[in-house]
Amino acid sequence: MDAIGLQNLFYRAVYERDSASIEELSKHIKAPQNLTAAESIAVYRGNAIGNLSKTLMSTYPVCCQLVGEKFFEATAVKYIDRFPCLSPDLGDYGEQFPDFLANFEPVADLPYLPDVARLEWHWHRVFCGEDTRELDFQRLGEVPQEKWGELIFYLPKNGVLIESDYPIHRIWEVNQSDYQGDEVVNLESGGIKIFLWRKDYDMRIDLPNDREWELLKAFQTHYAFEVVCEKLAGIVDVGSLLPLFVQRGWIDDFRL
Repeated sequence: MDAIGLQNLFYRAVYERDSASIEELSKHIKAPQNLTAAESIAVYRGNAIGNLSKTLMSTYPVCCQLVGEKFFEATAVKYIDRFPCLSPDLGDYGEQFPDFLANFEPVADLPYLPDVARLEWHWHRVFCGEDTRELDFQRLGEVPQEKWGELIFYLPKNGVLIESDYPIHRIWEVNQSDYQGDEVVNLESGGIKIFLWRKDYDMRIDLPNDREWELLKAFQTHYAFEVVCEKLAGIVDVGSLLPLFVQRGWIDDFRL
């Protein structure tokens, strides 16, 4: 059996718990004297699931706090059964967890939980992602006026726009270990629009208004500035908002 075949066999035996695969894999491994090959595979599976559960708990600490550690661990096992780790980097694991929660019947009475999980996943990826750069004002100033309409502005690296029908920013906030203040969250307060990004090591949860949100979405599509202005004509005063975006750090690069 070649290496790829052995890896596939190992996967089926460990994660799918296929009895035929366990029996076949047992022929290729040397178990400790006090364990059978099948018992050794079970021990490995338990360790692997334990490590993946800890990874999910680390990535989704607020979700864990909202449902309780024991419930979260049981949920994690269900998720791991459906979505095994396929990357050597554990930091890549757990992307499908919010969608999994959205279809997981035991948390159906917590309709905000999948969106809280989405916020936590993006927080994790933005924090670990590429650094934001400073906007090069000198280079921008060198663009001829007749070329301004061709400018394409970029939001900060790894910045992400998140919408929810629930105040997930408040749910996230009051469940931080260092939070002090009113812990009441009104789930009827309406939806929220979030621009999540990072400035150096400073993670930002900004709450743009409706006009700012439309311009953020337009810039996210990488339309030329002239096209952005045309699409938002009568809706957003792009000329007045652009300097504000630059001041806030919401624009970090451009190209023609």
